[in-house]
Amino acid sequence: MVRANTAYVLDPETTIFKPVELQVDLGIRPLYAIIGCRLLEVVRFDERHTLFVDEEGLQDGLTAFTIFEGFPQPIAGKIVLVGGDGSTPYTSPLISLEDAAKHFKCCRPVLDPVFAKADEISSGGIIIAGALAGLQCRIERRAPTLVEGEA
Repeated sequence: MVRANTAYVLDPETTIFKPVELQVDLGIRPLYAIIGCRLLEVVRFDERHTLFVDEEGLQDGLTAFTIFEGFPQPIAGKIVLVGGDGSTPYTSPLISLEDAAKHFKCCRPVLDPVFAKADEISSGGIIIAGALAGLQCRIERRAPTLVEGEA
């Protein structure tokens, strides 16, 4: 019989936060495939839990990221939460999926059209009222979407 622990996986692209089963005897190897990275970074979640993230996730072309409460920078890519201090063997989380989710905000850049309100003069000439004058960027922040019972 193969022993497995539960881990919680957050995908900022879809905002889905769900439990998954990880085979205990494989150590952290499955985390590389789940996160889709070459280099893992260990981030303390609290005194009883650890996050594994992509060390090289913050790159050009970023379409989504996660804000982790109290962490000084955004986290790009999937996040795996496990019980323990980051050393192997890790354990199943001792916190509920709902309580863990309260610490994250999934973010994505959004472009909003800006329309001319009256005939405006720009460096390119006259922009007629109602015409597209440009694009404005903002960051959309959403709570994770919980999906229970997949572990």
